[in-house]
Amino acid sequence: MMAGAAAAGALLIGIPLTGMLFREKQSTERMQENLAHYEKLQEQYQYVSVFVLTEDVTVGDELTASMLQERQVGSLEDLSLVQPLTKDDLLGKRVKVSLTKGSALGSDIVYEGEKIAEDERQVELTELYLPKTLRENELVDVRIVFPNGEDYLVVKHKRVYRLIRDEEGEVLAVGLRFLEEELLRYQAALVDAKTYEGTRLYALQYAGDFQIAAKEYYPVNQAVFTLMQWDPNITELFLVDAEQERRRILESHLEDFLSDESQAEDRFAETQTGDDDDQPPDVSEAKEPLTLYTGLPEEP
Repeated sequence: MMAGAAAAGALLIGIPLTGMLFREKQSTERMQENLAHYEKLQEQYQYVSVFVLTEDVTVGDELTASMLQERQVGSLEDLSLVQPLTKDDLLGKRVKVSLTKGSALGSDIVYEGEKIAEDERQVELTELYLPKTLRENELVDVRIVFPNGEDYLVVKHKRVYRLIRDEEGEVLAVGLRFLEEELLRYQAALVDAKTYEGTRLYALQYAGDFQIAAKEYYPVNQAVFTLMQWDPNITELFLVDAEQERRRILESHLEDFLSDESQAEDRFAETQTGDDDDQPPDVSEAKEPLTLYTGLPEEP
């Protein structure tokens, strides 16, 4: 009896043990199947190198080597046309938006150049005389020349990001980027160009990108100077009496020049004599257009 009971007990114990062994076998088989499926997927993956940030950055920050970490990223999609960025492609570039640590970097969120100011805007100018050899991406100064020969730098060191052409290829406008103060100075110069006959606004090319930017010294009129002082978008305006004094001198020189020119024309007209059939000379045709730079076009 006791032997039979022991045998029965062993049989009862063996039943759950067999079940456990069966479940473990099934689990092992599933794991092997999952592993085989994963390995098969891995074979289908294509990998590409990306660079991620090792720290948070804010818009306009310049990327350094310590900010970049290379990682391999896999995808089931075709990556044969993807052009991965190298570290040299990113070093020295600036970010267009603020990013957190671990964010991947792409060519669409970085740019090259100086930090873009909050008040910088794109402008398209149609009133400038442009050099025939001007090309996109070149650096220029915007200058104004008055009929008495005085020449002033209005806006300095601007990169030409776009030349706008008509269907025949003629340039209609140039695209630049101005800060708020630069925009007001340009508008003041444009008023002068329309007020004083013979005045021209023109762009002058730099010989190379390595050249240091020149200094502006064009004095705006009193109305614009007053506006610049309380414009809330101008935060670093230098407020000096010297600018107003330079403006007074500029206008005084122009008044003297225009007065002398008018008197000379009157004297020229008085000295003209002849028969009744002779027609008096056309003074406007006798005047030669002012051209101080070979790059400036003649008056139409």
